[in-house]
Amino acid sequence: MSAADNWVASLFLPDISVDFGSPISQASIILTAYLFPYGVLQPFYGFYSDWYGCK
Repeated sequence: MSAADNWVASLFLPDISVDFGSPISQASIILTAYLFPYGVLQPFYGFYSDWYGCK
């Protein structure tokens, strides 16, 4: 599910660009701002999922 979320976010990039009236190069900052914290926090997600387990 998580990988699909990242994939869908990149598909919406052209629509975001059109809606805000900016070039895709500027709109890509939105995608970076979304994916960077996601990647940085992966170790924390892993730790807490191991700590609490699946429910």
